[in-house]
Amino acid sequence: MGWQIVIVTLICALVVLLPFVLLYLRRRWLTGQGGLFDCAYRMREDPGGAGWVLGVARYRGENLEWFRSFSLSLRPKALFGRAVTAYVHQRQPAGLEAIALFEDSVVVSVRNRVTDKVSSLSMSPDEVLALMSWLESAPPGSHYLPGSASSPR
Repeated sequence: MGWQIVIVTLICALVVLLPFVLLYLRRRWLTGQGGLFDCAYRMREDPGGAGWVLGVARYRGENLEWFRSFSLSLRPKALFGRAVTAYVHQRQPAGLEAIALFEDSVVVSVRNRVTDKVSSLSMSPDEVLALMSWLESAPPGSHYLPGSASSPR
């Protein structure tokens, strides 16, 4: 009877620890894919600074991929293409944002030039500089969108 209690206890411990082990392995896998940094994303535009979700991001080809921190998915939850993303502005976190976001973070607004949707990201000042450099270093002519008034003819 004593060994059955040990087996049940080990199974319960495994069930409790398994999600944490999987989160750790996911983070290691994402880090191994290159250039992962802390980045929060505002999923909802709630008043008072709510709607932020902590996560990590990485540059992959022509995209900035954003992943939720507490998810087991290996696919990015948000994708920002370099050719359609434009930097709008940056600001310091205000109110509840200062508590909810990473320490010393800056809130950056970017706009999708096709859908005109504005998204907010929170990252360290160094990562803001990297984002701006990445957006500005797009190949010449890549910022022209098909069918837009500013595209060359």
